[in-house]
Amino acid sequence: MPGLKAFRPIKIEQGSPAQWALRIAGFAAIVYLALSPFFRNLKANEYGQLTDIAIFALAATSLNLLVGFTGQISIGHSAFFGLGAYTTAILIHTHGWSPGWTFPIAALLCFTVGVMVGIPALRLTGVYLSLVTLALAQLFPALVRKFDDLTGGSRGIQGLRYNPPSWTGLSHSTLDQRIWLYAVSLFFLLIGYIVVRNLVKSRVGRAMVAVRDNTTAAAVMGVHVAVVKTVTFGISAALAGLAGCVFVLRQTQANPDNVNYTILGAIIFLVIMVIGGTASMLGPVVGAIVYYRVDQFTRDLPTKDYLPGWMKDFLKDRPNLATVVFATLLILLMFVAPFGIVGLAKRIGRRFVLVIPRPPVKGGAAAAPPVEEALEAIPATPFETAATSQPTQGGP
Repeated sequence: MPGLKAFRPIKIEQGSPAQWALRIAGFAAIVYLALSPFFRNLKANEYGQLTDIAIFALAATSLNLLVGFTGQISIGHSAFFGLGAYTTAILIHTHGWSPGWTFPIAALLCFTVGVMVGIPALRLTGVYLSLVTLALAQLFPALVRKFDDLTGGSRGIQGLRYNPPSWTGLSHSTLDQRIWLYAVSLFFLLIGYIVVRNLVKSRVGRAMVAVRDNTTAAAVMGVHVAVVKTVTFGISAALAGLAGCVFVLRQTQANPDNVNYTILGAIIFLVIMVIGGTASMLGPVVGAIVYYRVDQFTRDLPTKDYLPGWMKDFLKDRPNLATVVFATLLILLMFVAPFGIVGLAKRIGRRFVLVIPRPPVKGGAAAAPPVEEALEAIPATPFETAATSQPTQGGP
C-alpha cells in the first residue's frame, strides 16, 4: 500500500533516554502481568493454570539455553524434568524433608546427570545428538518402574503437599496453597531467566553462540568447546529439574505415566520454545502462554455455547480432534511466524521503531551493542541449527 511504503520508522539511538523509556515500559508491563494475579480474586484452578504456564516456561527456558544459544538439539529434557520431580517426591515422602530444601538438591543432581550425559555426547551434533537424548527420554519412565522400592513404580508417590510458610500469612486452604505455588513457580522462572540472561550476556554466552554457529571456527578461536557444551548441558538440565520440582508439588503426586515425564513432554517443551522463538529471552514465556491457552481452548471446543448444535455433536466424544485443531493452528503459525511470535513481533516493531547503533568512538573501536540484542537479532530454530551443524571427524 502506498501509505505504508511512505511510512518511515522512528529512529532511536541505542542507549538513548528514549530507548531506556521503552525498556522500562516493557519491563513494567511484564511485572504487571506477572504480579496482578496476586491482587485479583481468582479461583484456585485459575492459579493452578498460571502455575502450569510458569512451569512450562521454565522448562522451555532451560531447553532454549541448550538449543537456541548453543545449538545442541535435545529431545530428552523430560528426563531431567522427571528426575527433579522424583528427587523432590522421594526426599519428601521417604526422608521427610521440607519441600523447600529439596530444590537445591534436585538442581545439583540434575546438573551432575546433565554433565554426565553431555560428556559422551561431545562428538555428536544435530540428529545424532537428538537420538541420544531421545533414548534418555525413553529410558527414564522405564527406570522409574524398575526401581519401584524407591520410586513407587507404577503406583507412584502420593500425598505431596507444599504448605505456605507462616511468614507468608497464607493458610493451608486449597486456594492459599495454589497462590503459594504460583509464587514459587514465578520465583524459579525469574531465577531461570536471570541465569540464562547473565550467561548469554557474558563471554560464556559469546562462546556458546560461536559453538552454535561453527564449532570448528570456535575451537580455532580458542573456545574450549567441550567445557562450553558440557557445562551448558548441566545448567540446562538443572533448570529443567527445578521446573519438575514445582510440577510434582503442583500435581501432589509423582507418577511415571504423566506425559511430561515421557518423550511427549520433551516434544511439548520443544514446541513451546519454537512457538515463542528460539534464541530469544522472552520466547519461552510467550510460547508457554500461547501453547497452554490454545491447547486449553481446543480441548474445550465441544463445550462452547457459540458453536452450532451439529458441530457440538460432531466434536463430542472425539478428543483427538482437539489435537488436530491445535496441530493445524501450529502449522499456520509457523507459516506466519517462522521465527516464533517474538521474532514476528520484532519484525513488525522495526517498521515503527528502529534502534540505531551507537556511532564509533573517536580514537577507538565502535561501541558494540549489547550481547543480548546481537544474539536476538540472529534468527535461529532447532531445524536451522541441525541443518547448519555438520558432524566433524576427530572433534573435541
